[in-house]
Amino acid sequence: MRHAEAAPGFPDESRQLTPNGIASLTQRPEGLQPFLDEVTHCFVSPYQRTQQTLAYLLPNQAFTTLDLITPEGEPQTVLDYLQTLPEKSTVLLVTHMPLVGRLFSTLVEGERRFGVGFMPAQIEVIDCELPVAGLGTHKAHFTHSA
Repeated sequence: MRHAEAAPGFPDESRQLTPNGIASLTQRPEGLQPFLDEVTHCFVSPYQRTQQTLAYLLPNQAFTTLDLITPEGEPQTVLDYLQTLPEKSTVLLVTHMPLVGRLFSTLVEGERRFGVGFMPAQIEVIDCELPVAGLGTHKAHFTHSA
């Protein structure tokens, strides 16, 4: 998942969600809840806007802050980390562009330099037995709108 719409600001790590970004998370898209109910591990970047996104999307969800999933993160480093989780894990990552686009492309298409674009608060569901480049199957797409 990419974080919801955030206001411009400095430093980047402290940017806050806009009122529109918050509003976009108050109504879950139809069909998303069953996927959210399956989450066993939730990882959020240390940036303020990702922490806020999760707080509005799933207010009582336990999570781990993961420095690997900042905008400059490397897909292979994230995949290596995910391989350390128990075999039957269902993971929600709340992260940023360009990492989220590059990670999606790597999982579903294999190695790809630029990745795909994600709108704010966009969620893509990928099924994979092992988080390795090219082994993921795209299952569902969700976008939020205010």
